[in-house]
Amino acid sequence: MKRRLALALSTSVVLGTLAVPGTAFADAGPTALRVSGHEHRLGHLFVDDLKADSEVTGISAAVHPQGDDAAVGTVQNFQLASGDQRTGDWITTDEVRLPAAGQYAVDLVVEEADGDRTTLRNAGTYDYTAKRYFAEFGVDRPNPTIEEMKITAGGRLLEWQPVTHERRPVADSSVSIDNGSYTERVTTDADGRFSDWFIADQRPAQVRARHQSVFSETVQVTPKGVPARLRLDKAEHSGRYGAPVTISGTVEYETGGTWKPAHYADVTLVDAKGAYGGGGASTRDDGRFSFDTTFPAVGSVRRLEVTYGGWFSNKPSLPVTFRTTATSGFGGFTAELGLFSDLTVSGWLDVNGATPPYRDIDIQVSKNGKDGWTKLKTIRTTSSVFLATFPAPASGHYRAVYSGSATIAPSTSPVIRASRTETRIAAYKVTPTVVRKGGQLTATGTLQHRVGTVWKAYGAQPVRLYYTPKSRPKESYFIAQVKTAANGTFKKAYKERGDGTYFVKFQDPDATHIGSPAAKVVVDVK
Repeated sequence: MKRRLALALSTSVVLGTLAVPGTAFADAGPTALRVSGHEHRLGHLFVDDLKADSEVTGISAAVHPQGDDAAVGTVQNFQLASGDQRTGDWITTDEVRLPAAGQYAVDLVVEEADGDRTTLRNAGTYDYTAKRYFAEFGVDRPNPTIEEMKITAGGRLLEWQPVTHERRPVADSSVSIDNGSYTERVTTDADGRFSDWFIADQRPAQVRARHQSVFSETVQVTPKGVPARLRLDKAEHSGRYGAPVTISGTVEYETGGTWKPAHYADVTLVDAKGAYGGGGASTRDDGRFSFDTTFPAVGSVRRLEVTYGGWFSNKPSLPVTFRTTATSGFGGFTAELGLFSDLTVSGWLDVNGATPPYRDIDIQVSKNGKDGWTKLKTIRTTSSVFLATFPAPASGHYRAVYSGSATIAPSTSPVIRASRTETRIAAYKVTPTVVRKGGQLTATGTLQHRVGTVWKAYGAQPVRLYYTPKSRPKESYFIAQVKTAANGTFKKAYKERGDGTYFVKFQDPDATHIGSPAAKVVVDVK
């Protein structure tokens, strides 16, 4: 059974191939991706991806000028190059020689084990023209080390001639060598040879040559790592959060049983998650490195890691211990004395480099603001802001003090003076102290204020009289208000209210005074 099938072609182009479209005349039978001259084995015909219903038992080809069916050459010595006899690539064992250079059409005849014999007309094109190519391309050191980084790449540029199949050197021609990092241009010598050297990169690289549209095979250059180690001048550091600290040490590699300094290795400080931890440097020629960073927050974990691409077979690392003391400081501290000697303090305590809760704040008082400090009140809070009111002396210097902890530094607020003039009611009397029911009582006394160390009269001020029943000691009732005379004295008569305590207070001071304590007298009503 004989069939004529057209060649099914893809859109990809192989060097030396000119794809020629055809027309299918049958629904089944052998197909080939293309037939052409082989890309590297110049002078050989190549059948790419030949597929058949049964095993291929024989292949022959007729080569003829395009547009002319008269064959100028026949080929029968095909052998399997890859795949199998149902789906595989085929190549001629011998070079195909033609009487003249040019572009030739190829008819392919495929014989199968099931007896089918199929002719693929114009299955492809044999580009039988001169072709340039690279030979002997390679590098002298495909696995460089940190001590042998210099690599020389080179080869020959040749031109294959049709008819004679002679291979001639291409002299005085430009060749580019790409080493994976940059490209260098060189010129071939009289024998077509070229070469160039470069320093290998620390990462694997693909090296190849190019001449116009012709490329060499690609050579892989992969560094061969050597053992390395990291040594720190100091592995533990103590200081306050945010303070500067210098990290330094040495990176070395081992070769032939000897440790040598590694230059240009990258040293980086990382955190517990491997992210950048605040510093790094590259080693100098002597293998030394040094960089500045700052103390991290309390409890932070840091490691020093060394990387040098493929030059090291390991990744040296060491922990760096920071014994950090967090910092603290007061802000907005105020201290204000109220109308009745009640001190209100407020402000905030900032702690940097540690996590709350952390705050017990002492309010201290001193007479002169320099020494003799005593604790007046401890304020406990779980936030940075504090506000509290409590009894205090009429005059004093106040400050807030944070004692700190094992990991937080103590701090003290600025000193604030808070003062008001003290007042008192002297010589307070209620007469009589024993009175008949419905009887008259008279309250007398003197309002004074302290001027320096002396108590003086405080005139023209209102004082208020109150009564607390004996039977209800938690209740108080207003009786009357009276203004003091110029000498601070006052006198007021009123009817008894019953058994109990009769007291008087100065409770409307101005901005510079404080109210007086209550003066009390017990009266018995018969």
